[in-house]
Amino acid sequence: MSAEQIEKPNPITVTVSDSGEYAFHGRSVNITRDKNRALEPYRKVLLQYGKQLTLLPTEGQALLIRKINGCSRVVARDYLDARQAFYHEIKGSLTVSSYKKDGLKRLKEEKPWLREVDKFALEAAVEHIDAAFTKFFREGSGFPRYPSKYKPSGNRYTTKQTNGNIRLSTGKDGLPYIKLPKLGDVRYVLPKGTLPGTVLLPGSRITSATVIKDGRNYLVSLQLEAVIDKTAPVETVSARRITGLDLGIKEFAVYGDGSGERIHVRNERFIKLHEKRLRRFQRMLSRRMYDRKAHKGSKNYYKAKDLVAKEQRKTVNQRKDFHHKLSRKIADSCDVFVCEDLNIKGLMKDRRLSKAIAGVGWGRFLSMVKYKVERKGGIFLKVSRWYPSTKTCTHCGHKNNSLTLKDRFWKCPECGALINRDENAVDNLIKEGMRLLEEQGILCTAA
Repeated sequence: MSAEQIEKPNPITVTVSDSGEYAFHGRSVNITRDKNRALEPYRKVLLQYGKQLTLLPTEGQALLIRKINGCSRVVARDYLDARQAFYHEIKGSLTVSSYKKDGLKRLKEEKPWLREVDKFALEAAVEHIDAAFTKFFREGSGFPRYPSKYKPSGNRYTTKQTNGNIRLSTGKDGLPYIKLPKLGDVRYVLPKGTLPGTVLLPGSRITSATVIKDGRNYLVSLQLEAVIDKTAPVETVSARRITGLDLGIKEFAVYGDGSGERIHVRNERFIKLHEKRLRRFQRMLSRRMYDRKAHKGSKNYYKAKDLVAKEQRKTVNQRKDFHHKLSRKIADSCDVFVCEDLNIKGLMKDRRLSKAIAGVGWGRFLSMVKYKVERKGGIFLKVSRWYPSTKTCTHCGHKNNSLTLKDRFWKCPECGALINRDENAVDNLIKEGMRLLEEQGILCTAA
């Protein structure tokens, strides 16, 4: 038996308390994979999800958040400089652990005020730069840059959970609070329709928290994990539980199942909805006094900037709400979801359609459908982008190569059927999805 065939012991172990809570022990490079391996004997699986809450900090807490953001930027810039200098000297890579041991310690001695903020935020700033380098070398993304206080990436920091330093609670006044390192108890807004104590799923554990300064608003994004029952693999699926979806611009989507019912979803065009007011606020902002060298503006400049940010935030929140509601409706109604593997980056290169494509948010919507379908044990399938779902007649299989984007309806030259372009694509996606399922050994039934 070769060394590769010898199974290494799992570095992560798990214990179950009398109350049914699962506790993990040990360290690992791929922590999620090894946690799931440790849970296999219990027929459980690790669910990782996020929750974003709006904070209501006091003036002192808001000032400290800005201070931690500033310190995180200082550390990130120092590590970026040190890593580049290290590469130019010995053609090597300065690891995170080496910098934390020597570089971060030296920097704290040079700048004693770095010791006044959350140490986990400074360590996370280094890890984020390292992750950006990894993405640059592996995926060809842009070279890491200095974080700027004038951009969203420079106005957030991440802190880690240890010994209960991050937790949700209800104060003596009956209001909801979240405890964060160095900040203490910070008020937060309960999400609509939730009660204190029901914000998180039962048995959830907070692993980290990212505090975000968005204009004059403050948010916290919680990274959570919970142990849930492992769903049995799908062996048989009914055609009525297979949903195909075709995305578009004129209509946001057309979807339906194997029963033949088709639902058309209107494109709300949220950017266009706010375009007139946003244009007026941006024009107002451009007329206000602002010193680009000193990065300082008048009071009216910052008032106008807040109006622009508020209008843009409305657009984002409305689109997110629309995506969440539609994705939840689709995920609850199907066991298998089939869509086309769109080349969104390639489509965005079309100058005539780029703004409209960016406005609908296809990528964000599909990611929401994916995690919601898979969380309930369903299957998310993407059909090849080269599959001619729109051009192929669902009745006879004839491929109409002369079809253009303007042709919303077309008549099949082979069988004479009058075809709705989008509904035809849904029919073909369901058929192709059933074929892919059969290749995986999953039986598709008509009932």
